[in-house]
Amino acid sequence: MNLCQRNASVHDGMLPGSSNLLDIVDRAKNGRLVKESDFECRLLPNRLKELVAQYDIRRDPEVLVPSDNDLADSVFEAAKQLLVDLGVYCHDTGRTIKITEEDVKDSLRNLPESTTIGSGKEARELRSRAVEDKRRPHFVGGNGGGICSSANYLNIFTSISMEPDVDSVCCGSLSEIDGKPIIGRSPVELHAAQLEADWLRKAAERAGRPGLCLIGSGFEWAGADFASFNPDWGYRPTDAGCSCMIYPMKIDFNMLAKTKHYLDRRMPIHAYSDQLIGGFTRGAEETLVSSVAHHLANVILNHATYQHVNCQHIHYNNTSNRLSIWSHNVAGQAIARNSRIVTSSECFASAGPCTEMILYEGAAVALSVVSGLGLGPGICGCVTKGMDKFTGLEERFFGKVGRACAGMKREDANDIAKQLVKKYEHRFDNPPLGKTFNECYDPESMKPSKEWLDIYNRVIEEMKDLGFSL
Repeated sequence: MNLCQRNASVHDGMLPGSSNLLDIVDRAKNGRLVKESDFECRLLPNRLKELVAQYDIRRDPEVLVPSDNDLADSVFEAAKQLLVDLGVYCHDTGRTIKITEEDVKDSLRNLPESTTIGSGKEARELRSRAVEDKRRPHFVGGNGGGICSSANYLNIFTSISMEPDVDSVCCGSLSEIDGKPIIGRSPVELHAAQLEADWLRKAAERAGRPGLCLIGSGFEWAGADFASFNPDWGYRPTDAGCSCMIYPMKIDFNMLAKTKHYLDRRMPIHAYSDQLIGGFTRGAEETLVSSVAHHLANVILNHATYQHVNCQHIHYNNTSNRLSIWSHNVAGQAIARNSRIVTSSECFASAGPCTEMILYEGAAVALSVVSGLGLGPGICGCVTKGMDKFTGLEERFFGKVGRACAGMKREDANDIAKQLVKKYEHRFDNPPLGKTFNECYDPESMKPSKEWLDIYNRVIEEMKDLGFSL
């Protein structure tokens, strides 16, 4: 019995979302017994290498935005095969969850044509995009889990929520609460999750957008997640939960419990597909196949409504390098050409706010809109190199440039991408880390500093010269 059949056959009184998740737990309890290290270090990378060779998946170093439909389709087929061959590793049982071809087909066939997120004037309809689609890309704002202090969290997310191109906002990572560390799986974590939800609600209200879709929560423990959902001050059914695969190709019961929580409340579910080029999945070609396979698994196991691609370079800690840009574009094309999965391109930049480099990096990643992707989360600068280095202005730039990419031809996007990376890639080893929010914005007026605005305007003019229609 496949997952969709099980879902249709359960008693009508059972809470929605319970049925196939119970089936998944059964599979996790009865699947193939494998050591986690063996799955990560031998089975997965070896099968990826075989599939890349079998499907002749190759990267042309001179191409950043490919126009090869056969390549995209081959990646999608390889990703399906990987999922069916290996399944998904369950951390709690030490066994693999078997995924069948029928599971993949049924899950893709049952994807909705569209999903509404947010409410009131901020309600947005999510639909998948085609390659070279002329429609406006959806934009997930936020800092992709970047570290924020409790003192600046509200102001940072107010500045992001104020940007009208932002369609939903994902949370950051709180470093502390009132100067005290957050203790996992404790009342402190519950309290932190509740504060985060409250601050995101307040940020949207301060921005004049109370119905804006918020993606929560950023805390790993399901208990903290549940505690932050409250229609009076926290997350609402029109917001989105976050439940996703764990790199590489793993899941646990804690994550599946989150999925059940969201499904029972009939909420949209946001999932990410974080990958490391140079990690367990090795090279860009293998990591690309893994990314698409994670998207499929997120649909089957986590019922993801919308997702994002993040093939991050293990040494540079960014997605603006050549390997990542290529991977994002091919992943987007593979998904867009073969499914209705809604997904976007996450921008992790090496540079920080108040620098030209962060904007150049953002523009290069935004070009993946031509490959059927949306935008964000991002631009997330200095995620691993500093606290509170996030502002709304780089989000404004990302949205503006991304909209300009809609309808652009892939060949033209490739030409622009090659010019853009030359502006910044030589600085990856020593990027300008920029300034903190309080150095970039006036927290009273919530307006960017003259210095930051001048940099923004100057780079916007450069983008016009490169070929962006702004």
